[in-house]
Amino acid sequence: MKKIVIIILNWNGADDTLACLNSLLALKGSFHALVVDNGSSDDSVERIGQWIGVHNGEISCEILPLDKNYGFAIGNNKGIAYARKYNPDYYLLLNNDTEVTPDFLTKLVTFSQRNPDYRVLTPKIHFFYDKEKIWNCGGKLSLGFRKYYYAGQTDADIKEKEYIPIGFVTGCALFFSPELLDADGRLLTERFFFGEEDFEFSMRMQAEGVKMACVLDSVIYHKVGAATNKNMLPGKTYIYYLNRFINVRQHYGKLFFSVWSSLYRPYIVRTLIKSGCPKCLVSGFIKRLYAEAKIKESVTFDDFTSALNSGWAQIPTERKKRIMILSDSSSDHTKRWVKAIAESGYDVALFSLNNKDYDYYSKIDNVKLYFYDIFGKIKAQRKNGHFEKISYLKPIFNLRRHISEFKPDIVHAHYATSYGMLGVLSGFHPLIVSLWGSDAYIFPKVSFIHRNLFEFNLSKADKILSTSCCMAREVAQYTKKEITVTPFGVDVDKFKPKSEIAQKDVITIGTVKTLSYIYGIDTLIDAFAIVVDKCRHLDLRLNIAGDGMELENLKAQTERLSLTDKVNFLGRIPNDSVPEFLSQLDVYVALSRSDSESFGVAVVEAMSCAVPVVVADADGFKEVVPDGIAGYVVPKNNAQAAAERIMEIISDKKLAAEMGQAGRRHVLENYTFKSSVDIMKSVYNLLS
Repeated sequence: MKKIVIIILNWNGADDTLACLNSLLALKGSFHALVVDNGSSDDSVERIGQWIGVHNGEISCEILPLDKNYGFAIGNNKGIAYARKYNPDYYLLLNNDTEVTPDFLTKLVTFSQRNPDYRVLTPKIHFFYDKEKIWNCGGKLSLGFRKYYYAGQTDADIKEKEYIPIGFVTGCALFFSPELLDADGRLLTERFFFGEEDFEFSMRMQAEGVKMACVLDSVIYHKVGAATNKNMLPGKTYIYYLNRFINVRQHYGKLFFSVWSSLYRPYIVRTLIKSGCPKCLVSGFIKRLYAEAKIKESVTFDDFTSALNSGWAQIPTERKKRIMILSDSSSDHTKRWVKAIAESGYDVALFSLNNKDYDYYSKIDNVKLYFYDIFGKIKAQRKNGHFEKISYLKPIFNLRRHISEFKPDIVHAHYATSYGMLGVLSGFHPLIVSLWGSDAYIFPKVSFIHRNLFEFNLSKADKILSTSCCMAREVAQYTKKEITVTPFGVDVDKFKPKSEIAQKDVITIGTVKTLSYIYGIDTLIDAFAIVVDKCRHLDLRLNIAGDGMELENLKAQTERLSLTDKVNFLGRIPNDSVPEFLSQLDVYVALSRSDSESFGVAVVEAMSCAVPVVVADADGFKEVVPDGIAGYVVPKNNAQAAAERIMEIISDKKLAAEMGQAGRRHVLENYTFKSSVDIMKSVYNLLS
């Protein structure tokens, strides 16, 4: 097998990079993975370094930290220059937000050896969140325009059998031989800080007669939406077109560019208006773009950041960015987001249909509060239908007035139905809609009307966020827009293992959840009864934290099972007391019978406290719990299976300790609240 160096560029994206590296563990063939960190400002270098240390011996991998963000082209070129010491037969540039199939690399190498005339290859790239659909099979270039092959189609649509000759290759997965490097060892032009590098590379290869191909039986998955969001942002729109115009002018000459840019103007006008550019600013925007494209030779980091900090009028703003959050003030998740975003340097306004916890928010700097007691009035009416929820829309005129007063850069609605509809009716853009769970799993399935309302809200959002990958997959059936995953995350300094583990005779099993039938507390009690019966030599306790309508039924169940002296109903405990509660447990159990568990927050918090877990096989739980490593995943409504797994853990102290430590590592690598906030900030920065 030929020697290949895989270069993965990382910038504040450790979660994606680690997922990519994990997929490489099953990769066949001889390769060395080089992660080039492009001056990340978060903990990427530390986390990726820890991963490399853990998997030393399983994979040949190292990290190359750079002193600042050099952009895509220079970052990759620096990685190539560093990797030349390994004298590889091939290089592969691989996006960090991809995951690969085990044989994709051997397929590329085999094709290259059989078809040496093709000096640049790419695998067939599918969408990560809709794996049946193709993102692209390469593409073609024609007079300054690009077209992807088989974009949005499936394998059944492909006519070619083995490969497709292509004229365009994306930088997402670019496989090439060292002979394509220039005299200084570079592959990509360094004239564009952001974007256009693969377009320029493809044009250059075409001009030099270099043959390129997409190898169809080599497959990877890319974490992009099933269709590109057409609502581009002012700064990114400007840089996108500026890059393209400079590139076309330099490759085709001034005469061609003059004609081409004139023909291109109506297309840009339509795109700008569709993207939200006020009509009165379109002419000035295009005038600046064309004037700059005629004289500039490159687009620098300063050009890029200046554009991002500008609006359609290209006037930089010096005030703090302002985020208006539409969300339930009583939710612990809302409290965490508002506090974190405000402490990150943004001015925040919270608009809530609940008037609870005003004192909590009033103590946070840079936060304005707009509270309405709509939820309380609906609850007081004691109705359970859907029509009274029209009351949610009563404050829409107040919301519009508050938006006019606060002048936000972004409106962010948490929950796609009530607050999402308010955000849509406000008419403000850019609008972010965050999905939390039942709004995605339950609401659109109530009726045809509910589905249409849900789809309408998503269609009007400029950005859609999901707390989990499984929910992103669920929502993909209602929209083709890109969905960014923003996990709730855990404060790992708050939820942490006890520094000293006291010797104790009592073994404690526990859960934190609303006492509702859907959450399977009755199944947990049945499982606990089996454990007590099978392990009579052990002193066992079951601690249940939470309140709800099922409390009396659950107490009656414990009486029937003669467990009243072993089961403690603690009621709802304050959020600040949850870490202490979890750290006292020997096993945390969550046996929800719901399919709409989008993200197991309490489960992740328990793992962060190094407590092994036993969970039902809901999608959200399966996503966050590595089965057999940090705990066990068991079938829903199966008390016997849960009991057997609980007994495995409590009967083997070494296993319990190893699972607890593995769970803590998993949270540190994937679910820290800091990394979640960083993702949210990156979304805000790109949209504003």
